[in-house]
This record gives sequence, structure tokens and C-alpha cells, in this order.
Amino acid sequence: MTPFPFSKSPATVLPQSPPYYLSNFGYWDGEISYETAGLRFVAEFAEGCQLEEKTKILEVGSGLGGSLVYFANKYNPKKLSAINLPGEQSDFAKQLFTDNKIIVSPFLEGSWEKITTLDDSSYHYVFSLDASYHFENLNTFYRESYRVLEPGGRLVFTNFQITEKKMKNFWWLYLPFLIPKGNLKLVEETIQDLKSIGFKQIKEENWTKPVLYGFIKYSEILPASLKIFGKILNWFTKQFCLSYHYHVFEK
Repeated sequence: MTPFPFSKSPATVLPQSPPYYLSNFGYWDGEISYETAGLRFVAEFAEGCQLEEKTKILEVGSGLGGSLVYFANKYNPKKLSAINLPGEQSDFAKQLFTDNKIIVSPFLEGSWEKITTLDDSSYHYVFSLDASYHFENLNTFYRESYRVLEPGGRLVFTNFQITEKKMKNFWWLYLPFLIPKGNLKLVEETIQDLKSIGFKQIKEENWTKPVLYGFIKYSEILPASLKIFGKILNWFTKQFCLSYHYHVFEK
């Protein structure tokens, strides 16, 4: 989640359902607490791409590690791997994996570019939950994801998009969300970027209402910093054409 890009703060500020410590925006359709909405987000993410059991999963930007614990417990994967920036979140995640006897290998601490050290055609899924829109050189991340996926493998990610092309001229307005200039794109531009690499589009869903608007409403009862962030997020979705989408692409 943007207010906590490199810390473990969500584990204590937001109500959680151990061992699923999460740092996403939550999926709020019918939910009233982050304790269920955060977990619902991971469930919707997995079900939307038809995640299968006994597969090989790489999560890029794994945060507190709760989503990997969820995948391990529900889908019995053949292999779990992760890439995440070093710091409190990664330290928290590693302890979480140890406590729950979950093997995440390799667990690479660094920026997304660590994916270049992984073998070709070595995963069935590459996931990025609430993370990839922060990445510099996002198109290169897409290409590297294509490389490490097996034929038929899927890249699944959530993304901030703009609904009007003119907003690219105001890229600096979006810096509070840690979105680099080049990542501000229309949905159709993102789709074209991925198709040009060789991906086939499987699914695209607008999650602005169940995710962003849900979090905005919930943020009204959160501590001051998150309450302010919620107001800013609301302003951007309504005044500056910011939307939030779920994408599934297949190699």
C-alpha cells in the first residue's frame, strides 16, 4: 500500500487475520473491515486468474508476505519465490515464513530487476499485487516476466491507470502515489504494451469501485495520516482521472 512502501506498519495499524499479514488496498465489495477486505483482495486476485494447485509462483513486490502464505495454504504450490525491497517488510516476511514453515525460495531482496537472475520458462505465474505501478522501466518488467514464464504461464497484476490521455502532461501530480512518469497510461495502452511483447490478454477488470472507493470509505476511521491519504486518493479518482485495474495476460 502506498503509505507504507517499505515498512511493516500495516501489520499493526490495520486489523489483520494472522497469519495473512497484508499490505494491499483491500477488496471491499460487501466487506466492512480490513481484516476481511485485505484477504478478499488476495482471494479475488487468485481466483480471477484461475490459479491452480501445485504450480510455480513468483511474486514481485511481496510486501509483508501474507499473500504468499495464503497461496501456500490454499493452493499447495510446487514452488514459491519472491522479490521484495530490503527493509522492515522483508524482515517481517521472512520471519512469517519461518513461523509458518513455508519455503519461499529464492527470496530475493532488491528491486524488481532481480528477476533477471531467474531462469527462462521457470514459473507458471508471475504475480504483482499493488506493486508493479511503482516500478521504473515497467515495460522491461513485462518482458522479463514473459521470459521467466513457461508457455501458457500467466502474468497477473494490479495497476493504476488514467482515464484521459491529457493527464500524462501532469505526471508530477501523481508522485504522492509513487507512480513514475512513464507508468501513467490508458488501459488500452497497457494492453497494447503487453501484446507487443507476445502476451495474450485473458482478463481486464476495473477494480476502482471495490478497491479504491472501498478503501477511501474505510480510511475515514483510520489514523490521521491514512485518513489524509484517503482524501487525496478520493480527490485523484474523481478529479484527476485515476483508476485501478486488474490484468491477466498469458504467454
